Amino acid sequence: MTKKEYKELLRSDFLRYSNDDTFIGRFKAYKMKPGYAWSYWYRKLCYQNSHSWMKPLAFITRLRFHSVAVKYGIDIPSHIKQIGAGFMIDHFSCIVIHVDAVIGSGVTIRQGCVVGTNGRGVPVIEDGVDIGAGAAIIGPITVGKGARIGANAVVVHDVPAGATVVGNPGHVVSK
Repeated sequence: MTKKEYKELLRSDFLRYSNDDTFIGRFKAYKMKPGYAWSYWYRKLCYQNSHSWMKPLAFITRLRFHSVAVKYGIDIPSHIKQIGAGFMIDHFSCIVIHVDAVIGSGVTIRQGCVVGTNGRGVPVIEDGVDIGAGAAIIGPITVGKGARIGANAVVVHDVPAGATVVGNPGHVVSK
């Protein structure tokens, strides 16, 4: 990852939380939005891990990343397969994402969500998906681009692009 890519990822994450793109605006977002604080340390750790000469710094960053993750209850591993640009944790606490899950760009996730495995595979969350509070997305499924997962929905089947899913088990109510 180049420094330019790193800065663009940080900026795209930040713009999901605030539109005040100044130093003060970023400082306020970091202090007032736990999801942005987590994203900041995650992106920094990814950048440092992509350069072998920065590995000693990555150890210190990993400690800070871990403390932020524990403080806010965000159980997303630092070595997750992929998280796209513009990732937003809208409300923090009790968020669990499997290490092999793939998260696209512009995804919003809220408190109490689980994106995990059932032993056969992990989900792929495409771009622009909005995941409601308490939702569980489990198994080798694909959640299509722009889909909305309702609060407390349990999704165990593929979701088409642009669909809205609610219920337990999750079913499509609109496309």
